[in-house]
Amino acid sequence: MPQGHRSSGAGSMTGRAPGSAGRTASSALLCAVLALLLGACGPPFVLPSLDHQKRNIANNEIRLRALSSKAFLETWGQPTYRYRARVQFFPLENGNYLPRFRVPLGESPQGWDSTTVLEDALFLAYADRGELLGFIDQRLVYRERLSAEQILAVVKQWKDEEQFRTGLEKALPVPQ
Repeated sequence: MPQGHRSSGAGSMTGRAPGSAGRTASSALLCAVLALLLGACGPPFVLPSLDHQKRNIANNEIRLRALSSKAFLETWGQPTYRYRARVQFFPLENGNYLPRFRVPLGESPQGWDSTTVLEDALFLAYADRGELLGFIDQRLVYRERLSAEQILAVVKQWKDEEQFRTGLEKALPVPQ
């Protein structure tokens, strides 16, 4: 092809300056990456105010990723049991993260999306309320309603697991 024919390509036919298509594509790519990053943080990106969270808890409007452990502690008081550990979770299609210790050995949970998450977690067990709550980065990711007897069985399991942790595992810092 002659040199002049190539210069009258798509850039000059659209009336755009040379290189503007690249900037538009870069901007679109940047927007897509930002949208993915914000989406990966999970809704809501920013927690509501502590007062708003406490009102939601008092009204039994308990939503995953929208409530902090501090809001529960200030609304319901100290739990019957508290447990901190590095825990493997099974993300479920409904948004709940099911901790490995709640899944029978050799089974997969119903509604599991086939991924796992390993994080430092805090669990608050309210035997009198029948609530077992799990938090990652102070955000509620797990909620299960259990009887007081079932909560006691979970606490016994935690104590058994703690007994068999290695020295290296015990030396690792656990979030406060």
